[in-house]
Amino acid sequence: MKLDKSTSLFFATKIDSKLREGLALSKPGDKKYFDGSSEEFLRVMEIGDEKDKERWIGKIIKPGPAVTEVDDIQRNVLSILRRIAPNARIPASAVKIFVLQGALASPAVIDDEAEGDDIDAPSGPYITY
Repeated sequence: MKLDKSTSLFFATKIDSKLREGLALSKPGDKKYFDGSSEEFLRVMEIGDEKDKERWIGKIIKPGPAVTEVDDIQRNVLSILRRIAPNARIPASAVKIFVLQGALASPAVIDDEAEGDDIDAPSGPYITY
C-alpha cells in the first residue's frame, strides 16, 4: 500500500440540470468563479466517455489538507455555487472528494511494502522519492 503525498484533491458536486441551467444563466462577471482561470475558485471537469459523460464542478485542493479544513472547503464550494447558481439547491452532502490523477508531476510516496530481498534494508513505512 502506498500513500501519495503529491496528488491534489477535488472537492466537487455533480452538475445536474438545475445547476447546469444556473451556470448557463450566470452573469458574465460571475464566470470567473468557475471557468478554471484561478485556483481560488471552481472549475468544471468531465469524467467518462462520450456516451456516459458526467460533469462535476468543484475546487482543486493541494495535497494533505488538515481534517479541520475539510468543512471550510466544503462551505467555500457551496457558497460559490450559491452565488453563481442561486436557484440550484445543493445540499452539503452533495460535495464529494476525489483524487486527481496526473495533477502533479513529482511524486513523493510513502511505501509500506518492502522492496527487494536486501536483508539489511529497513522494513515498514518509509518515504521514497
